[in-house]
Amino acid sequence: MNSLELINKLAESNNLSTGRAEMIISIIVERISEKLKTNGQIEVENFGKFVLDNTTSSSSYRKKIKFIPSKSFLEKINTG
Repeated sequence: MNSLELINKLAESNNLSTGRAEMIISIIVERISEKLKTNGQIEVENFGKFVLDNTTSSSSYRKKIKFIPSKSFLEKINTG
């Protein structure tokens, strides 16, 4: 799912305009980014953890974000 599909799904599921849904997604991403920059990780209860992974190679320095799903989230998506 890309960001446009996520925005459309949020709008449709919650009877929101796409503009309002886009604003909500934007705020969530901004908050996660801020926390990652200051703490290096953020945990969302019953969802999972986002962790900033600083990877260094001989040619470049890259920051990656890893997502580690929580046990309850995995159980929910695996039970259909």
